Order: sequence, then structure tokens, then C-alpha cells
Amino acid sequence: MSELPLYLLLGVFCGVVSITLSRCTALTMDMVEHLQKTTGLPMAVSPALGGLIVGLLALAYPEVLYWGFENVDILLESRPFTSGLSAAVLVQLIGVKILATSLCRAFGLVGGYYAPSLFIGAATGMAYGKFMRFTFTGSEALFHVPFLDVASPQAYGLVGMAATLAGVCKVPLTSVLLLFELTQDYRIVLPLLGAVGLSSWIASSQRFSTSSKGKPGSLEEKTSTIEEAQNVPTQTQQLTSVDSVDATAELCKLESSLCVYDARDDNVLENLTVAETMKTRYISVSLKTPVVEALNLMLVEKQPFVMITESNKSPLGLLTVKDFQDFCKNAKSTRMQPEVDECLVSHVCGTVRCKIWSVTPQMPLTAAEKIMDSHGVDQVPVVSEHVNHQDGGILIGFVDRECITIARRALAAKEFFSFTSEIRREER
Repeated sequence: MSELPLYLLLGVFCGVVSITLSRCTALTMDMVEHLQKTTGLPMAVSPALGGLIVGLLALAYPEVLYWGFENVDILLESRPFTSGLSAAVLVQLIGVKILATSLCRAFGLVGGYYAPSLFIGAATGMAYGKFMRFTFTGSEALFHVPFLDVASPQAYGLVGMAATLAGVCKVPLTSVLLLFELTQDYRIVLPLLGAVGLSSWIASSQRFSTSSKGKPGSLEEKTSTIEEAQNVPTQTQQLTSVDSVDATAELCKLESSLCVYDARDDNVLENLTVAETMKTRYISVSLKTPVVEALNLMLVEKQPFVMITESNKSPLGLLTVKDFQDFCKNAKSTRMQPEVDECLVSHVCGTVRCKIWSVTPQMPLTAAEKIMDSHGVDQVPVVSEHVNHQDGGILIGFVDRECITIARRALAAKEFFSFTSEIRREER
């Protein structure tokens, strides 16, 4: 197909539009939240204010309102006796629709991304198709390419709908099948796959993750292999992993109603103590423990760190998988690689700082979270109270980000169901 590159370029534009919609929505939600905090705007007034602003926009651009899918039909010029919109007006509609959608979601109005993404995609594809027709076809074409047969703007509008839906909602396969079911035309499959794939790739947050490339040494390669094996169960079991946090944040941006029980207010954790949320199963080693043995324990117990304790169970430090890997890199750069069997935990502590910040069982959970935030750690040990200050307390467990996340969500869900039960009792 000679015009396949044109469809691929349309996929790039749809990916950029998808990112613009997502970023604009996030920015608008932050601005509205800041407005509510600074001015004390009641939550009940927010939807009315948002509706007023969107209504004023609709006075100039009535197409941005939701009329079922009649407005999409108008964009695609599929209805008889309807005059088509110019490319300039379509571009304006893209920007106004993105702004209106962001305002609706930020002010708490009912709505999602599905219908707006179809509207924005149709406008993008139609504007792009009309521009390409003007550029390559007709007597006044800017460029005459004999072998290039540009399709109608409606074809680009349909592909733009699928590509934008895939970029915004992260559903490439659904977008392809949906459009093919609507058109029943095999000729559109190839350009459709190309445009949807490019749009999804551009809009995907995973594309922007950084990865280090290089040829590791033998000891470093072994440690990396252990870390990869350790990360597999950790990512599926712990909510504190980077991938889990990113996925949850992305899901919340996509549909905020799915995060109804994810309370982020510190007031929720005010009455909780560390003792109510801490974990008592952990791995402890001494300074004389071989590194290989410590890593094997971490691998068997599926733990991303080990506690270093004295003979009286007082904590001396904490080492994560990353600390062991940094030690290997350090040893390689300084060309001081001890024998694997002779390498002890004390050697790692001498190279990387295995400092430790502990908490007590009766300490508020919010205080433990602030300690982790201030020192940039994901877990802190819990030591017993009423002990001699010389030994710093006996290790009895630890609290990490997962504990705080579970406590936050469980309390938010409990409050939600309690509030619902009270309403039902009042109604009876």
C-alpha cells in the first residue's frame, strides 16, 4: 500500500495527542485540587463550577458536548446533507475537547476517556486526512506523487479514532478489533495495525524507563542474575515495587473511580501505630556471614533485604540487593575483588553505608513513613522499647512501604463501608 507511511505518521500524531490529553488531565486535576485547598471550595460546588466553564466553552464549540455519537458522525461527515468542517476548525475542536475533558474529570463531573478519545481521534484523523488530500491530490496539490493514492479523510478519521483510543486507554488490540468490526474491510487492517501500534508505543509510559546497558563482569553478572530472580517474586508480592506503583498510578489516572479505596490523606493513618502494621518475619545475619549465604537466604525467603544484627539481636544495619550490586561494581572498578567464599557481610558494610534508622512499636505509622521519606529508604526495622540506650533495642520486626499501603487502603475501605452502612440505617 503506497500510503502506508501516511497512516504511520497519523499514528505518531495520535500518540502525541494521547499524551497531551493525559498530561493535561493530570495538570488540571492538580490545579483544581490546589484551588480547593487554598480557597476552601466545597466539593459539592466543584461539579457546578466545572459545568459552568464547560458550558461557556460549548457556546463557542457546541460539538464538544456529548450527544451520543452524533457529534462523531458530524466529524466523519457520514450523515447526508451535513456540511463538513474545515481542517482548521477540526484542530481547534481537538484542543477544546481536550480542555473540556480535563475540566470535567478535575471538577468531578461524570465521564471517562472512551467517548472523548473517539471524538478527539476522529477530529485528528479527519484534519490530517484533509491536509493530506490538499497536499498530494487535486489540481492545486503542493506535491504531485504519481504512485501515491490518498484515501478519503473518513478513512483517516476511522484509523485516528482507533489509534487515539489505543494511546489513551492502553487498549491496542481492542481498538483494532473494534474498528475492524465497524468497517468489515480487510484493506484497513495493515494501516490500522501500524497506526495503533505506533500510537500505543509513543503513549506508553514504559518507553521512557531508563535501562543501563553494558557488559558486566563475572561477579557482577552473577549478582545481577540473583537480583533479577529476586525481583520476579517481589514484583508480584510487594506493592512497593516501582512497577506496581507506576501501574497503580497510571490506572488511577485512567479511571479515578478504580482508586476509590486508595486514601492518600495522612489523617487516615493518624490512629495507627507501627505495632499494628509491622511484619515480624525477616532475615537477620551477622557481620561474619558470607555474602553468598546472605544472598541465598534472600532468594529463598523472597526478601529484598537482610538485617544485620549483633549477638543480642540489636540491629546494626540493613543491606538491600542494590547494596550488594553496588559492592560488586565498586570491587570491579578498584580491582580489589576478594574471593567469593571469603567475602563477608562486613566487607559490604565497609564499602557501602549500611546505616539504619529504627522505629518503635508504639510510634505512629505516619512518623515511620516520614522517617522513610526523609532518608530515602523503603523499610525500617522495629526495635523494642524500654531498653538500654547502648544496644539500641532488640529487633522484633520491620515496617515497609507495603505495610503503609495496605493499612491506608484497608482503613479507607473500612471507612467507606462504615459510611455506607450508616446511610442505609438512616434510610430505613
